[in-house]
Amino acid sequence: MTHPTQSADIRLIASDMDGTLLDADGQVPERFWPLLENILAAGILFSPASGRQYQTLEAVFGDRDGLVYIAENGTNIVQDGVSIAMEPVVGSIIAPVVDWVRSSIAAGADLGIVVCGAGSAYIERADEEFVAQVRPYYAALTVVDDVTVAAAGDDVLKLAIFDRGRAETRTGPAVIALGLPADVVISGDNWVDIMRPGVNKGKALLHLQRHLGISREQTMAFGDYLNDAEMLDAAGHSYAVANAHPSIRERARHLAPSNLDEGVITSILAALPALAPAAA
Repeated sequence: MTHPTQSADIRLIASDMDGTLLDADGQVPERFWPLLENILAAGILFSPASGRQYQTLEAVFGDRDGLVYIAENGTNIVQDGVSIAMEPVVGSIIAPVVDWVRSSIAAGADLGIVVCGAGSAYIERADEEFVAQVRPYYAALTVVDDVTVAAAGDDVLKLAIFDRGRAETRTGPAVIALGLPADVVISGDNWVDIMRPGVNKGKALLHLQRHLGISREQTMAFGDYLNDAEMLDAAGHSYAVANAHPSIRERARHLAPSNLDEGVITSILAALPALAPAAA
């Protein structure tokens, strides 16, 4: 583990969720909750920064003052229950992506698409195997006959394609080859996100810094996968957990223990020991 050698003036901590803060069961470690209370009591803002939708993140963290959510990989920033910045996809990309997924499924590919609206996520594939993959990320989830029709009245923040184990090698390159006005981001072993060009967690973090009057050097960020790259660039104190994608470990300024070893907690306490909860 590495961390700042001198006490840093940290005003904002942003952390990815899956593979970074969350444990092997996809849960926030119990040891994090008293630390979070100390973080907020010290006047430091905490931002869960995730590909998950806002409704899912809010269900985990609840209504706490001092939380600012970076949801849907940076396409939706929510503070005090209000979106302070929203970046929907270019509408013309929705039908071509959905058509490509449908054609691929018809040809035998094990894929599924989630059209991620601000109000709900929409899926057509309703088998329990797929729904079980989607449900942890989307608390507001609607099964529909046609995702393009169902999402027409919503702000579509991103499209997410599930491809078991081959997101980086198969689906990502195939969607890029469609040549659409969108950024294609590999957000996990099984997930590809399609978003508005130039939108990412890093842009969202920069927006937050400007909005809150917080500098890059007053910001700490943690990540593990390719969709965290720009967020780490935007933080003066950037951490890759030990289980991170190799390119993310190279990109970060510091290395933290893995998510299985509570690397976010350990690194925050190492850099900011005054935040340590009192012994029971």
